[in-house]
Amino acid sequence: MTEKNMFYLDNAATSPLHPDVKETMTRAFDLFGNPSSLYDLGIDNEKRINVAKQTIAGEIGAKPEEIFFTSGGTEGDNMLIKGVIENTRRDILSRSRIITTSIEHPAVKDVFKMYENHGIDVVWLPVDSQGYVDLDAFRDVMTANTILVSVIGVNNEIGTVQNLKEIGQIIKSINPRCFFHSDYVQGFMKHPVNVKACHIDGLTMCAHKINGPKGVGAVYLNRDFRIKPLLLGGGQEKGLRSGTENVLGILGFEAAVIVWKNPDIRIRLKEMKAMFSERLTKVSDVNIVSPETGSPAVLSASVKGVRGEVLLHSLERRGVYISTGSACSSHKKEKNAVLKAIGLAPEWIEGTIRISFSAVTRMSDARAAAQIIAEEIEMLRRLVRKD
Repeated sequence: MTEKNMFYLDNAATSPLHPDVKETMTRAFDLFGNPSSLYDLGIDNEKRINVAKQTIAGEIGAKPEEIFFTSGGTEGDNMLIKGVIENTRRDILSRSRIITTSIEHPAVKDVFKMYENHGIDVVWLPVDSQGYVDLDAFRDVMTANTILVSVIGVNNEIGTVQNLKEIGQIIKSINPRCFFHSDYVQGFMKHPVNVKACHIDGLTMCAHKINGPKGVGAVYLNRDFRIKPLLLGGGQEKGLRSGTENVLGILGFEAAVIVWKNPDIRIRLKEMKAMFSERLTKVSDVNIVSPETGSPAVLSASVKGVRGEVLLHSLERRGVYISTGSACSSHKKEKNAVLKAIGLAPEWIEGTIRISFSAVTRMSDARAAAQIIAEEIEMLRRLVRKD
């Protein structure tokens, strides 16, 4: 328990800075040199950026020259998806297909919707009750004219981990030149991935989901592919992402990756998720939505008879912070798209909450929070029965 009696369990939305990250960034505040400058202040920062690329590339089986820094996950998804489509000749695009899933993050979904409204052939893949892509349906719609497939590697709301290797094999067996992209913002450092083994051509990553700073992310781009830049200007990042590099953020991102290299973190996350699942299922009419083999960092649960938002604010009063789903969808009209896509009944949807962990979440705090959540569910149900 912290001094403020706060139990923060919304790390899938954003996570607090790890002390090691904070220390690294504090030391880096004086590194003001522009990495594009020709004198030593700039050259030294350029070298630091290249080392950070090596660190990140090593975690996904990529080459350092295939890593490009961005402002975060949304820019990364837009950069790769738009970059592929806008680099395709109009006459080819008019007879091409692009494919994604029905459970994508808005940063992917809304881009596909935009292109669908522009007349491009878009296929939305169905998923099963646990959020896994229907691979038979995928084989049926994957064609030689498909130029782009985007599949979220780890779902941000329910934690489903897709079989990216099998999906990649299907794609490349039908069209080797089709670009395979995965939004891996929720999976990076939490669930190992090798982009070469999975035939992935573009991968999106983000710092603030792994106890790093907000406002910085990275993409992997297979060096065999060319895409059209989203931003034009000074030509930084080999012309793919113009703009002076965020050295402070990049070094914080690298520090977070180094923290998460510790395998004990993933072990602890699995233990906390298992503990939470066991405790919540002891409460009547609570259904665990997340698959057991899903991300160790995300647990989605549905509480029958209690609205998720009511429970959220009731827990906030006791210092427990959770969410009812994706933070990026909380203010949008189209909410609960993922829960609807997996076929969850309306009476369960309205009571769905998301609990998520990070490298700084302590088991003792998780146990205390699990007990408080169970107590608040029972308390709210008693109030409903009185009404």
